[in-house]
Amino acid sequence: MNKNIEELQNQLNNYCDELDVLRNLSNTTIRNYKQTNETFIKYLNEMDLKMSENAENILKKYIIYLKKDKDNSYSTINKYLQQIIQFLKYLNITVEIQLPKDNTRNKKIKYLKPDEIQEVLKTVPKHNVRDKAIIQTLYRTGLRVSELSNLKKQNLNLKSTDKAIAINVFDGKGGKDRTVYIDDLTLKLVNTMIYKRTRKNRTDKTDYLFTNNTGGRLSERSIQKLVKKYATETDERLNEEGLKLGLSERLTPHTLRHSFTIYLLNYSNRPINEVQQLLGHSNISTTQIYSKVDDSTIKNSYENIKWD
Repeated sequence: MNKNIEELQNQLNNYCDELDVLRNLSNTTIRNYKQTNETFIKYLNEMDLKMSENAENILKKYIIYLKKDKDNSYSTINKYLQQIIQFLKYLNITVEIQLPKDNTRNKKIKYLKPDEIQEVLKTVPKHNVRDKAIIQTLYRTGLRVSELSNLKKQNLNLKSTDKAIAINVFDGKGGKDRTVYIDDLTLKLVNTMIYKRTRKNRTDKTDYLFTNNTGGRLSERSIQKLVKKYATETDERLNEEGLKLGLSERLTPHTLRHSFTIYLLNYSNRPINEVQQLLGHSNISTTQIYSKVDDSTIKNSYENIKWD
């Protein structure tokens, strides 16, 4: 690694310290900024480029590289560029570049209907309580996969007998804390999961709620693979019955968050500001997107109008 690259890496470390101490950003946000810029620095090294050259031209080349060589979506590229530009500002390098147009924002949000969620849960083997608890918790709380992965037992009252139990989410997206709720049936699943892994005088090795086979924290990637696995298995089971739902193309942990939101807004008619708070959206316009999704609900409502 040449001296220019080493210096950039040192400056990135200092930048991340500033994000942590002075701006008090979440560990997840800092990790994302660091990974994005480390990948960019690695690209500079491999291409033998220096930031003392024309920064705009370098970023244009990088956009082409991310699209053609890495096949990233434009929304992903824009996210990376915004994080890189913030780092460059820290280095007093001003960049004026037009971000690629992202046409995916006009696409419909992917989500599952309640009966489709039930089909996925039916696919999970009865003895695998953890996996069922993960899918049901994602769907009934609207938690992000990173928030679920980092959830600890002390974040909720496992002994509660209430119908809705508070979960304290710390250091969520943007470093924000918030409270979400889990229903009593899902809590019962979670407690069964804990009982099964701690019976016969065994103890948990960690405070994390959802653990892997070695007792450590279940990673975000593991949760994503788990959800995708059951989507595929559900498709295979239903295909044999002559049903094609295409769940493997739609179901992800984030789709379950979408499904939670759609259910509250379009099926349960919850107030939008209430849903916004549960999701942790800073801007209510983000939440409003979900209130315009279910065309069939609008059609059914229109059919039930009684005209005078």
